[in-house]
Amino acid sequence: MGFYSELTPKLALVSFVGSLGALSFGYDNGWWGFILGAGYFNDQYGSTPVLSATGQVTSYTLSASEQSAGTGLGTAGIMIGVMLAPWFNERYGRKKSFLLLAAFGLVGALIQALSTLGRKFWVLVAGKIVLNISVGIASAVVGVYLAECAPASLRGTLMSNYNIIQNIGYVLAAGTVYGVVNKTTALNWLLPICLQFILPIAIVVTSPLIPESPRWLVGQGRLEEAAKVLKTLRANDMSDEAIYLEVDEIRAAYEEMRQLHDGVGWVELFRGANLRRTLVAIGLQCLQQAQGVSFVSNYILVTLEDLGIQNVYTIVLVLYVVLFVSSLGAFYLPDRVGRRALLLVGSTSGAAWMAVIGAITTAFTTPTGSYANFMIAALFLWVAFFANTWSIIPWTVAAEISSNPLREKTLAAGSWSGFGVGLAVSFVVPYIQDAQYGNLGGKIAFLWMAFSIISGVFVFFFLPELKGRSLEELDYMFEAGVPTRKFSSFDSSQMVEQKRHEHGVTTAKKGPQEDKVEYADAA
Repeated sequence: MGFYSELTPKLALVSFVGSLGALSFGYDNGWWGFILGAGYFNDQYGSTPVLSATGQVTSYTLSASEQSAGTGLGTAGIMIGVMLAPWFNERYGRKKSFLLLAAFGLVGALIQALSTLGRKFWVLVAGKIVLNISVGIASAVVGVYLAECAPASLRGTLMSNYNIIQNIGYVLAAGTVYGVVNKTTALNWLLPICLQFILPIAIVVTSPLIPESPRWLVGQGRLEEAAKVLKTLRANDMSDEAIYLEVDEIRAAYEEMRQLHDGVGWVELFRGANLRRTLVAIGLQCLQQAQGVSFVSNYILVTLEDLGIQNVYTIVLVLYVVLFVSSLGAFYLPDRVGRRALLLVGSTSGAAWMAVIGAITTAFTTPTGSYANFMIAALFLWVAFFANTWSIIPWTVAAEISSNPLREKTLAAGSWSGFGVGLAVSFVVPYIQDAQYGNLGGKIAFLWMAFSIISGVFVFFFLPELKGRSLEELDYMFEAGVPTRKFSSFDSSQMVEQKRHEHGVTTAKKGPQEDKVEYADAA
């Protein structure tokens, strides 16, 4: 059986359309990180005067506090969306959550565009907050949806599409700003802002093409509908009996997890076996941000400018292209190599390349010649390794490690915590790099190096290997307390058969049992 033998056209469509919400994340970070270095944008929206040698005001620029607020408050919007998503996602389903994020995206883009009237910086920031609420909803919904639709053998592959489409957003944003960065009209920022209207419209138009999550339907007691959806998502040669068996296994595992943990409230994330799963999800999300991804996304262009590097717009545009191309390996690596190995490689390489950048910028305030080239090469290698490891795997793990009744809340808790670290990074970096404050400059790379080392240690001791296991199989293994480093070799066949017997799940059923399963907080 080939690696992609379970990939059907419908499943591919689900992966692509379901991941569209990620495009706005990459696009927003990309255009904002690029525009921060644009002279005309700074002159129109900034409040800090730039003085000539004679003391005359020649232009204006964004202050460190304005850069910090513009980036950090956008991240705060993401955190708001992350916490709004679980309630809406549980109650109304994944597809309606996609429409909700589209609505926030449209309103946010409109507010940003209106900031052009009078060049109102804080109106622009308000629009970024609203638009990033849609990014937060996508962060907490897309991974859940893809994990619940994908077969175990392709779960990592299909969920990686979220990050790949996000990286397309980076490239589109960088290419757009690159084309208008030298213009001295409102087009300098208005074109990249207005292109953000396209994505929400695309989500609204394409949402009818994809089904509701089969596992959400099971949670609502709509088992026949779940079976019909699975039939469209699984290989054509899969029998009706096999479909009904999968639905019954989902139902049985859902009911057992819900009974074991007394419902699906937030407190259940930190009880029993769920505590281990929640801490892994939160830990990976926080460590992803702590290794410098927010810095590279939002501040690398202005950092390179401060270091005296030439042609920074071209360099960063190519950097985003490398990010996208490198991330294509995620269509194969997560379900072949595994989650643990990829993250260990990513943290090791991340520490090494950040050490190189830190060492060069410590030795040379403005690197030139071969040293500048070596530093830029290290940055490109950091991005290439990060794209296939820490950029993707934490999102995959956070969506698949939870029990089915708590999946929305676990991913929300993990992503909210991670974005909280990203928020701190966004607010602090302009100050600790600025010459008037911390004056770290490029030496900030040593901070990201240290967290890469910590990340590797965390993965080695706490992250079990999850590839190739069904979500229900993982439920049983966590409840059994299988040790972290025995997950990959553990034979769960007898455990699964025992659970099937306990719940009366057999291949002889002609259809799933229509038992209504209600959420504890739905009343």
